[in-house]
Amino acid sequence: MSTLRKLRRKEHSGEYGIEPFRRYPPPRQRKMSEVLLDFADPILEDLDDRDFKAAIAFSSLCWNLALLRSEDQRTHLNDAIEAIAESEPFKHRKIQPYVRMLVDRKKALFADDKRLIIDYKVVEEAAGPRLLVMSTPVKSFQAANL
Repeated sequence: MSTLRKLRRKEHSGEYGIEPFRRYPPPRQRKMSEVLLDFADPILEDLDDRDFKAAIAFSSLCWNLALLRSEDQRTHLNDAIEAIAESEPFKHRKIQPYVRMLVDRKKALFADDKRLIIDYKVVEEAAGPRLLVMSTPVKSFQAANL
């Protein structure tokens, strides 16, 4: 694909010119899977290895929750806590401090990262679980209206 070229019609004549394909530099951000693992580190340390998927689900929910405005966070917080409280690793724990800790951690350590986690997948491999994360950039006005 390095020889791919774009055709561009010249403005006044009916001829076509060839413009070289320009490669844009890749974004300078870390992979979202690496960021999510760093973000979820306190939860991952507190839970067993078999609860990895639940910890990632919980952390991604808290990540997205931290992108909301404070008023919207309070509204969605109770719904999130009820949903999380049903999962096995968090059934006998108080979740509210975990949520607050992760939301504060996002604002303190990852404030410049304005990506919304759309989906994630944990793939079991011989070396251990591998995390795949799909995210999208969110502008501040969009994050307020999630």
